[in-house]
This record gives sequence, structure tokens and C-alpha cells, in this order.
Amino acid sequence: MSADLRPAWAEINAEALCANYRILSAIAAPARVVAVVKADGYGHGAVEVAKVLFGAGCRDFAVAFVDEGVELRRAGIEGEILVLSEAPAEALEIAAQNDISVTIYSVQAAKFASAISGARSSEIERLRMHLKIDTGMYRVGVSPSEIDSIADAIGTGDLEGAWSHFAVADETSEESRRFTQLQIERFHVALRRLAEKGVWPRQVHISNTAGLLNYPEARFSKVRAGIGLYGYDPSQSCVGPELFPVLSLVTKVAFIKEVEAGERPSYGRARALTKRTLIATIPIGYADGVPRALFSGDGEVLIGGRRYPLAGAVTMDQILVDLGDKAEVSLGDRVVLIGQNDGASVWADEWATRCRTITWEILCGISKRIPRRIVGTGHGN
Repeated sequence: MSADLRPAWAEINAEALCANYRILSAIAAPARVVAVVKADGYGHGAVEVAKVLFGAGCRDFAVAFVDEGVELRRAGIEGEILVLSEAPAEALEIAAQNDISVTIYSVQAAKFASAISGARSSEIERLRMHLKIDTGMYRVGVSPSEIDSIADAIGTGDLEGAWSHFAVADETSEESRRFTQLQIERFHVALRRLAEKGVWPRQVHISNTAGLLNYPEARFSKVRAGIGLYGYDPSQSCVGPELFPVLSLVTKVAFIKEVEAGERPSYGRARALTKRTLIATIPIGYADGVPRALFSGDGEVLIGGRRYPLAGAVTMDQILVDLGDKAEVSLGDRVVLIGQNDGASVWADEWATRCRTITWEILCGISKRIPRRIVGTGHGN
């Protein structure tokens, strides 16, 4: 949808995105950075993000499902696209047809993927497989006790990659550091066992953004950058180099009315106005990704460089903002919910704190009905 038809949009700062990619790539070198663009590029627009990063030299991308990978291929994205979850049998053939690498962690999927790969006529058409090893996340992945059977199903020489995933690499407590070190050791043990079975993965990766920043010994041949790529630290205790938030969420003032003291705007009538005030209606709501919890968390928006609080519960398509009794705000004025405005700023991690959640959820919650606009060329910084 054009932002000209509905005045609410997300601005994707190409220069900030490319700067973050270069910063993380410099830290990771000689390992390569895999740009994680699942969940519609963490809410930034997967195709838009991938195109900008491809122009900056990125040739490695990761998605959650085969259909996300197909979307990138249809948009003209080249390089390796890795699906991070094991796909059902019918999707493996689609992955092969679109030159999309797949993750496997069951013997059944390994046999099926090997059969698809073996049936293809040339090496370039073979289905590339990455084996996910469970080192302690206990979500998905092959258990150490199943390494032998899955290696037999894969066959020698057919494994493109092996990887795992950290559970607490972003936490700095002694217990968390011990557990992360245990995961690294378990990963090494699994790789050695694969080698004993004659299986040598050409790519090896375990680190996310937190692992990249906190565990240099775990960079291997690739690192998977997600939240850092979009400009945020993985946690308050995991602080790396200065990164640049990429997404701004912007709209305009749609309506202004004066409301008497004591009135209770919006659904639920949760909060009474303490004085006569001007209320601005802003055309964006929880269907667009503004959490309802932002009101109870005392969320604010930026207009003309000033912060203004929400005046009532977030509704599906609109929010109400308390402008006070003497605000110099007009219809059509720019409203920034996430981003910078005349020297002031509100970022997604502030929303996460106010809503008692994580930055990932805030960013991924920005819906597809919000148009994405690329700002800048990506050649700066």
C-alpha cells in the first residue's frame, strides 16, 4: 500500500543498515556474516533489506521457512539462502528448484534430502544441506546420540554446513558463560564425530549477534547476525560497538479536538484527563504493530521534537495522543513513534522496556500493511 493513500509508513535507513553490516563483518572477519532476514526482515521488509545488503556485498542470507526463501529468489536475490528450520518433504523439492539451502535434523529428512540431491543432474543443482546440532537449546536439532545415524543417512561429502544455536550468549552471568562454553564444546564434539564418520561440513556456524560479540572463539566460518544488523544490542548486558537503528515508524496527525478535564478517552476509559487538553488522533494502531501494552507502559510519541503521552488505550487502527492545552501541533504534522525527530528519539528497545517484552518482538510485530520506504543509498557511513 502506498503511504500516500494511508499516511503511516516505516522508513528503512539503508546507510544505517549497511554501516551495521560493515561493522559486524569487520569484527567477524575472516568469518562471513549471514544476514538473518526471517520474519520479514525482523519487520523491516525482507526483500528491501536483502536488496540493500546485497548491494553492500552480502552474499549470505538466512530465513525461517522455504516460502521466505522463495520470496527472496523471486525478488532477484542471489547468493546462499539458508532455511533455518527443517522443511516438510514437499517443501524440500521446492527448495532444490530455487537453489535454497535447507536445514535438516532428522534421519527421515536427511534421507529424503539426499535422495532429491542425488537425483539432480549436476553438482550445481544439488540440494545443499546444513545439519543443525542441538547443543543445549533443546528446541530442534539432532541430538549427539543421533549423530552416527544421521551421518549415515547424509553420506560422505554431501553436507554443506553444520550449525547450532546459543541459548544465553547475550547474558554475562558466570552461569550463562559456563553454559555457553559448554555449548561450544558440545559443538566441537559433534563436529569431531561427523569427521570420524567421514562427513566434513564445508561451512560451520554457531554464533548469533551475541555470540559474535562475546565469544570470538566461536566465529568459525560464518556468524548469523540478526538483531545487531538492525541496530540493537542483544541485551543490556551485551554491549558491543555503536550500531545504528535502521527502522523508523512514522505517521501524521489526522485529527485534533479539545476534550474537557475528567473525560476518559478511548476503549475502556482507563485514564481520566487531569485538565482540559487537545487530543490528537494518529492513524496507526495495534493492527499495524503498536502494542496495546504501550499505553499502560506510559508510551510516548514525538511531534516537533517533543514527547507526548498516549491519552487512551491503543485501538486497532488509531492511537490518541495528549497534546496538552497549548500544543503547537497542526493537522498533517509528522509523528514519529520509533525513530528520531528534531533532536529527540524513541527507539524499539524503549518500547520493549515499556511493554515488558524484547526488542525482537517489537520489530517483528510491525505489520505488512505498513509500507516500507528505503531512505538513503547505503553508500554512506
